[in-house]
Amino acid sequence: MTWSKQQQEALIDGLKTMGHSGFAVFTWALVTGIAMAKSDITTAEAVGMSLLVYAGSAQLAALPLIAGNFPFWTIFLTAIIVNLRFVIFSAGIQPYFKDKAYWKRSILGYINGDLTFALFMSRYPSADGNPSHAPFFIGMAAANWTVWQTGSLAGIFLASFIPSSWGLAYAGTLALIAILLPMLEGWSSRLAAIAAAVAALATVDLPYKLNIVIAVLVAIIVGIVSESYLERRFGRSTQ
Repeated sequence: MTWSKQQQEALIDGLKTMGHSGFAVFTWALVTGIAMAKSDITTAEAVGMSLLVYAGSAQLAALPLIAGNFPFWTIFLTAIIVNLRFVIFSAGIQPYFKDKAYWKRSILGYINGDLTFALFMSRYPSADGNPSHAPFFIGMAAANWTVWQTGSLAGIFLASFIPSSWGLAYAGTLALIAILLPMLEGWSSRLAAIAAAVAALATVDLPYKLNIVIAVLVAIIVGIVSESYLERRFGRSTQ
């Protein structure tokens, strides 16, 4: 497959776009890698989980279950529940890549991520057949995967040298907030973000990190309803 100059530029643009979020992604990956290294799984198992699972929240949710010798189906089901948001993400990007072969869509699904999805939808809010969709997405996803695996593997192999007092988890959270806030350009986006935050905090005690899934659903509903209402009220988009 040969890409046009426009598509090649879109690929590079995707790499650069995700590169701006590199610190936040690396920090979260480092924290996840450290958690795996300090758990009951072996180094080889930690490396395998990082490469095959590639989902920080699911990995962290599974670790205490593995340590507690829970049945495999319990661990597997927990990981699926924690990652239910990716079903929503997949539905969101499906119109952009529906013409791709199944194996290509499978790869795109594997390399997709929370930040990749958010940045992609922010850049291309509608599936209008732009030939830059796939290159831009692949550029971001490849950068995200590379940075994540680098941070995760560093955490796995350097866990004994990194003190807990560094507070890396908080640094990652603050970095992600700084990245995502500028993306809230319209009132509907801001309302959706506020609603998601409230929903996540209100349901934080739910098991299997279901509060994440609920927050995503609430954000989608509030975003769609508020956008529709504001467009009817003012006769134009609020984005």
